[in-house]
Amino acid sequence: MKTMRSPEWLDFVIWYHTEQNYGKNKGLHGYEGIIEQLPFQSFILDNSDYDWGNQQQTVSNIMMKCL
Repeated sequence: MKTMRSPEWLDFVIWYHTEQNYGKNKGLHGYEGIIEQLPFQSFILDNSDYDWGNQQQTVSNIMMKCL
């Protein structure tokens, strides 16, 4: 999603989650700070080539390892 939207959109989303009370109370800083604070394990996938079939397989593999 990050690469499909404008840099301004991403800047707004980061600001929205880090500079308001929730983000400040949780100590969120920048994009990585948001991801690191999620209450569950997360993965960032690079799908800049829009290969959805390959990404689906990657997600399936990750999920099988976590189950």
